[in-house]
Amino acid sequence: MEPLSLSIIASRERQHSERVPKVAKYSTRILPIAAIYGGNASGKTNFFKALSFAKNLVVRGTLPDALMPVETFRLDTQCASKPSPFSFELLIDETIYEFS
Repeated sequence: MEPLSLSIIASRERQHSERVPKVAKYSTRILPIAAIYGGNASGKTNFFKALSFAKNLVVRGTLPDALMPVETFRLDTQCASKPSPFSFELLIDETIYEFS
């Protein structure tokens, strides 16, 4: 599968720049809103399931030697044995945190 990325870092577009917050510490602007859209069966729900899984993994953690409840992609049996890496960069109070 191809990697998936969602970024809310603003482009250099100047239109509506007064509505796009600037983070002075990093000399960048962050979009105040994002949208995910696409046709039926294009992966929107699975994207949010993956976000929820990653959030629970970070917030709750795992017990040593415990199995993680994973729902594999049913149409590709090879995916079941492959790792699923993820990485998040979060900006909180002008500090960037990375979880991966």
